[in-house]
Amino acid sequence: MFRLGRPFLQQYYKILIDEGSSIILCSTGADGKLLGFVSGSLDAGSRNIALKKHLFRLAWSALPAMVRNPGLIAEILKRKNADSPKEGGAGYVFQSGAHEEFWAYLPGHGGDAIELHLKWLAYMALLGVEEVLGEVDKVNVMVAKTHRLLGARVVRTFHTPDGRERTLIKYSLRK
Repeated sequence: MFRLGRPFLQQYYKILIDEGSSIILCSTGADGKLLGFVSGSLDAGSRNIALKKHLFRLAWSALPAMVRNPGLIAEILKRKNADSPKEGGAGYVFQSGAHEEFWAYLPGHGGDAIELHLKWLAYMALLGVEEVLGEVDKVNVMVAKTHRLLGARVVRTFHTPDGRERTLIKYSLRK
């Protein structure tokens, strides 16, 4: 998604914030610089409906990136047409339930990244979520390992339509 550019990301997160089921935590340094964030949704289905409703806005905001790199169009269409992994397909993201979407942090702030992620999971639990599902590309070895160390259980591994190997994970938040 980052390859679609800043205007796309701004529209994407504006839509998710307006939709209302997204939980996004950010971390900033003393200078106010964004260090990292964790985002996800209480209801992936509601999030997906909101994104589909604003598909034109998203496409328009991604247009400059697609003009610069036309290969992105094929990647977008491939992802759009992928099945949901929860329904047994080889898709990219879960289509229902609580879902962790992105966890990103600037290099060199590993402990802060973990603390932020644990706070995000705690917020989800406070909001009544019993389990959070997510996906990690296998090439992100350290991220996958960190999820497991933080308590995520591997649900299964599959290959996406573009050939990437992904691991589906689940956090149980029940006390």
